[in-house]
Amino acid sequence: MSRFAIIVEFDLLEGSFDLFHQEAMKNAGASKNEEPGCQVFDVLIPNKEKNRIVLYEVYDSEAAFQEHLMTRHFKDFSNRVSGLVRDRKLNKFGVSNTT
Repeated sequence: MSRFAIIVEFDLLEGSFDLFHQEAMKNAGASKNEEPGCQVFDVLIPNKEKNRIVLYEVYDSEAAFQEHLMTRHFKDFSNRVSGLVRDRKLNKFGVSNTT
């Protein structure tokens, strides 16, 4: 089984940062606490970019990530932030280090 990571970059609508950040933190906490396949879920705030948030997530496998997409907390997060996002970019990675 190979670990799987994603980086999701969100370009937010003006004035949406605080609400989006709050919702992303809730989703991250639920993912870490309720999903055994979620190893890392960090909410990154780029320096000097007030309308951008990046999520860095590591899962046991791509299947564990697919399970994440089916959880109630993920679906709730997606619904609550759908009107706050101007653009979204998702990158998928295999993880090759041993730690």
